[in-house]
Amino acid sequence: MNAESLSNPILGYKLDPGEPGLSHSSPASRSILRVLSQEISNWLAFKREAQRNGGVVIQGGIHLDIRKRGSFLAAVAGRTTAWIYYPDQEKNSVSASKEHSEDYKAELRRQLENIERKIATTHDPVEKEQLEKRRLLLRILMNLPSQLLKGMSFLNGLELNVLV
Repeated sequence: MNAESLSNPILGYKLDPGEPGLSHSSPASRSILRVLSQEISNWLAFKREAQRNGGVVIQGGIHLDIRKRGSFLAAVAGRTTAWIYYPDQEKNSVSASKEHSEDYKAELRRQLENIERKIATTHDPVEKEQLEKRRLLLRILMNLPSQLLKGMSFLNGLELNVLV
């Protein structure tokens, strides 16, 4: 193969808005090294940010978009992803969710007491049957685990007439 027939075009790169670094051009033969070095610096920046904020990088990676440019395979773009775990935030969210589910259970207890008072005072058999159904539903909700209550946003403003 004749060396004069090789094509090695110069590739221009743009950085994402806010991404640190310089957007240098590179010949196609060196583009993989150029893009890879930029993405590695992004990965290290993610790790530094996680350490500064008390987190740990648990997973991530670098993706290069490789295409043929001229006579070479060249990296035309790159992307770095990092999954960061912050243990302090989870502790705060777990305690907040426990408090939130306890608020739900307190509201359910209050509504259950109201229904039981109404059952004791009513003489209408149809109304008594409806109140029994509501009481049964509230007891079922009371026995749900806290983890399930956390995801049930409809309990926030639970009204008895909505349950039937």
